[in-house]
Amino acid sequence: MDFVSLREQYKEFVYKGFSYEVTDGMYQVTFSFEIPGLSEFETVWKFPDAGKTLDAAIFNRLLFELGMAEAISYWKVTCAPVLRVACGSLTEWQNKWWRKLFYNGLGEFMYVNGIEVSEEELLTIECEPGDDAFGGATVAGGSKIGLGRAEFDASFTGKLTDTASYSGCLVPVGGGKDSVVSMEVLRNEDVTIYRINKDATVENVLAAAERKYKTCFVNRRLDPRILEMNKRGFLNGHIPFSAVVAFSTFISAYLKGIRYIALSNESSANESTVVGSFVNHQYSKSYEFERDFMEYIDSFLDTEIRYFSLLRPLSELQIAYLFSKYTKYHKAFRSCNAGSKQGIWCCNGPKCLFVYIILSSFLTEEALVEIFGENLLNAEKCEKYFRELTGLDENKPFECVGTRSEVVMSLKKYLEKGGKALLPVKYADWLMAQSGDVDTALLEWNELHNVPEELLAVLKEEL
Repeated sequence: MDFVSLREQYKEFVYKGFSYEVTDGMYQVTFSFEIPGLSEFETVWKFPDAGKTLDAAIFNRLLFELGMAEAISYWKVTCAPVLRVACGSLTEWQNKWWRKLFYNGLGEFMYVNGIEVSEEELLTIECEPGDDAFGGATVAGGSKIGLGRAEFDASFTGKLTDTASYSGCLVPVGGGKDSVVSMEVLRNEDVTIYRINKDATVENVLAAAERKYKTCFVNRRLDPRILEMNKRGFLNGHIPFSAVVAFSTFISAYLKGIRYIALSNESSANESTVVGSFVNHQYSKSYEFERDFMEYIDSFLDTEIRYFSLLRPLSELQIAYLFSKYTKYHKAFRSCNAGSKQGIWCCNGPKCLFVYIILSSFLTEEALVEIFGENLLNAEKCEKYFRELTGLDENKPFECVGTRSEVVMSLKKYLEKGGKALLPVKYADWLMAQSGDVDTALLEWNELHNVPEELLAVLKEEL
C-alpha cells in the first residue's frame, strides 16, 4: 500500500466531531473521525473536573483544537488529499497553520515512507460547518452545551475573551532527565505535575522528589483499530505527538486555573535530524512550533495562560550538568522510550546511548554503569548509533537526542578524563580533531525563548 494508490482510493478524511460527559469527577471527551469506505476511529480523553464554572465557547473551542491535533494519527493511515472538518470552521490563516503542522510534524513520517510532496500538495483542509457544527459538543443525554447557530461563526472567526485569573505552573513530566530538571528548577514555585496515562518511571521520579506535588492526571486512549491498520500495511510512522500534548495541557491549565505551562524542551531540539532538510524528529518540541502554537492560541483566545519551554535557553549539555547534581533521581529516571513505561533501560537504542554519553562529562563511569546496568560505550551493538549521534554518519537517529556537536564534545571530555571504553577509543583521533569543548559550551545561553521574566531569573540562578 503506497502513498499514491491510497490517496487515489481514499480521497477524504473526516473530522466528524466530539462529545463529552462528566463522570466520576472526570470530563470524558470522545473525538470521532472517519476514512469513508475504510473505518471510523475514536480517541477518548479524560480530564479531571476541577469544579470550574466553564465558559462553554472557550471549552468547546479548546476541545475542537485538540481533535484537530488528534486527527493526524488517523489521517496518516491513507494520507487522504482532503481533510474535511465537519464540526467547526477555521479562518484562512488557521487553515494554513494546520497545514504547516501536518507537513513539518510529519516530516519524518514522509521521509521514512519515501513521500516527496510540497506542503501545498500534501492536503487541503475543507470546513463545512452546517447547522449542527460546533454547537455539536454534547453532554450525557444529548443536551447541547455548545453555542447556538447564530453565535457559531463569531466564535470561530472572532476572538474569545477569557476573563478568569490564573496562577502557578503546570509541568508535564514523562520521567526523563529534562522534566526532572524543570521540577527542580521550580521546586519553590506553585507546581502541578501533568501526567498522561500510567507510567512506572513517572511514579518512581515523583517518589524520589523531596516534596509531594499536586498532580493533573489525564488519560488518553487511541482507537485500537489504528493498530489493525498498521498490521494490514497501511501507512504508519512518527507523528508530532508534542503538539497533541500542547493542546491537552492547555485544556488542563484552563480547567485547573493554572497560568504557566512549563515544558522541558531545550535549544538542541531545533536541529534537524536529516542534514540539509526540514525533517526534524523533534519538530513539535522546537522553538518554531512553540512560537507558532501561542500565535495560534492568540488567534482565537485572549487569556492569561502561556505555553513555553522553561529549558529553551539551555542546551542538552547544560541540562545534563544540572541533572548530574540531582542525585536522588539517578536511579529513578528513564530517558528511554522503549523501557520507560516499565521503568527500565533497554540499553539497546540510540536514546539510551545518547543519555549515557551526555552524562559522561559530569558523572563517573562507575556511576553511569550503576544507572544503566552496563557500559554502553563498550557495546559494539551501539556502534551504528554512535556514528549517527556523532555525525560520522550523515543523519541523526530519529529520536529526541541532542546536537551532533554536543555528543562530540561530551566524548572528547570523556577521553580527556581518561575514559578507555571501546567506541570512543576507536574513534579517538577523529573526535579529538573536532572543535568545541564542554566547559565553553556550559557558558552559552540561547536568547530564543519565551520564558517569563520571573521564571527566567529562577533558571539563571539554578544554572
